[in-house]
Amino acid sequence: MDLRVLEYFLMTAEEGSITHAAELLHVSQPTVSRQLMDLERELGKTLFIRTKKNVSLTKDGLLFRETAREILALYQKAVREDTGAAELSGELYLGMGETGSVRFLAEQIAAFQVLHPSVHFHLISENADRICEDIEKGLLDAGFVMRNVNPATFEILELGLTETWGVLVPESHPLAGEPEVSGRQLRQERLILPENTVFKQELLRWLGQGAEERVGATYNLIYNAFPLAQTAGALIVCLGTVGERQEGLIFLPFAKGKTASASLIWKKKPVQTPALEAFLEHVVHAISE
Repeated sequence: MDLRVLEYFLMTAEEGSITHAAELLHVSQPTVSRQLMDLERELGKTLFIRTKKNVSLTKDGLLFRETAREILALYQKAVREDTGAAELSGELYLGMGETGSVRFLAEQIAAFQVLHPSVHFHLISENADRICEDIEKGLLDAGFVMRNVNPATFEILELGLTETWGVLVPESHPLAGEPEVSGRQLRQERLILPENTVFKQELLRWLGQGAEERVGATYNLIYNAFPLAQTAGALIVCLGTVGERQEGLIFLPFAKGKTASASLIWKKKPVQTPALEAFLEHVVHAISE
């Protein structure tokens, strides 16, 4: 399969038109049409529903779109890596959640780039489940997570940073003046939980029987949960620091002091890229000082 065909497929899927895709790709419409039909024959699947004016993806087409994106992303990442340059250079893709501990990683990236300005970082916001998946697929070089991962699959560098589980409460909420909140109190409230599978199950066990019935929504990235918390008076279960305030919400810790530890993880394999090896050495040195 020619990678160029994947570009034709993705452009056509995005534009919903073979003609428009051909114009943007600077090739003829018959070329794109023929390549797409060859692709369908090779896969043994119908990827597009075709009408006189446009095209749309079938169910198989939607599934293949994700595969095509991953293949092209891996190829483009490999092309950018320059292992033969005298000066350290390259592209590093790091996944991270939206937690306060990310500041430590930001400080290390800034210090590393002073030493190696030709290394470019891509910071990808994802939850821990997706970070692990994308590292395994090769789409991410490393990830910053606040949960345990499988040591048979990942190398794990404990960073010595912890954060506290609690809730973000609207400042006008009756609980806003409390120093902490208990599971009993939370079972009376509408809750917004993180989408992360492991965290969600742990939190529901901690909150106790009936807690799942109080979950009105889940979030992937916490910023998207702020408007719902403000308008519905719901409480966002998350990691934070005592007294933290943002977007009209105040953070209250759980009464039992539940915490999570930060780790930098990457896939176990014999050889890492020079840029990743150098960055990992930099972080190890920083936490050992």
